[in-house]
Amino acid sequence: MFSFELPQENLMNFIVAIISLATMVKFMMYIRQLNKVKEIEKVLVKLDKRVDTEEELKIHKSMTKELSLVSKMFILAYTANAVIAESSFLFQDKRTLPFPTWFPLDWKNSMLYYLLALLYQFLSITAQISQNFVDDLFPPLVLCLIARNCEMLIHRISLIGYDQSDQRTNEQRLYSCIRDQQQLYRLLDLSMEIFSAPMLLQFIVIAIDLGAAMCEIVLYGDSQLDRLYYRTLTIGLFLQIFPICYYGTLVEHVFGRLHYAVFTSNWVDQSIVYRRTAITFAFRTQKVPQLMAGNVIPISLTTFLANCKAAYSFFTLIADTGKESN
Repeated sequence: MFSFELPQENLMNFIVAIISLATMVKFMMYIRQLNKVKEIEKVLVKLDKRVDTEEELKIHKSMTKELSLVSKMFILAYTANAVIAESSFLFQDKRTLPFPTWFPLDWKNSMLYYLLALLYQFLSITAQISQNFVDDLFPPLVLCLIARNCEMLIHRISLIGYDQSDQRTNEQRLYSCIRDQQQLYRLLDLSMEIFSAPMLLQFIVIAIDLGAAMCEIVLYGDSQLDRLYYRTLTIGLFLQIFPICYYGTLVEHVFGRLHYAVFTSNWVDQSIVYRRTAITFAFRTQKVPQLMAGNVIPISLTTFLANCKAAYSFFTLIADTGKESN
């Protein structure tokens, strides 16, 4: 970093260095929590077995399509960023590398060393983007699963008491829904243990990188290819925080509805045991869970907006510094 004459090269290396360091740290955090991912899978298997009504099957099918859509969106954005980054050297007048860097071989005067340098950078950026893909896709997918399973639970509870089942059967159905609710809270706790700390790091890093990328687009973008690269990079940076913030807000909203779900069932015509259990259930779900990154920053759309404001502040700081140095 900061070893080149041109400011755009130093700024590019600053962005890459920050992303690389944060990616490695996040990846190690996730590796330490792999055993909890297996627990999440077991809980999801139990919840999938509870899907039986036609409406729940529709929600489950819609959830599957939503998960696929989010995954494809990440794949498209990250692949585009990788292709543009790794092919930028093809459109230069002289021999250059995709990323300005020091290389221990004289690649400017040797075709073999030049190909080795290109191969090294291709493998490095591909590995980093692959790590980013895994790190960034996991949290929104898990929160999507939690939110949609909570919607199915709300629907499941609201149907109790409207068919020809006896009161004892309805009591058992409510008990089963309470066990589902416990599974959902367990699923949420496991998820936050896995990505709460990485998300705190991610929110901080994204604000810095977004501001730096905006500077490259506005101040230093010399060619259309450079501007295209930084635009795709900006989209990728937004994808690292917007989906998780959106689903964080959605989870809080859906769990807030869970508190009233039991009163949409036909509780009036049920036994005293059912009604007491319903009141207990309502009290237990009265407190909506707060999703926090590192127990500091809420995982919600308000944080996404705050991140954008912080990125703009960092952009103005770099721009003012550049004017003073000139």
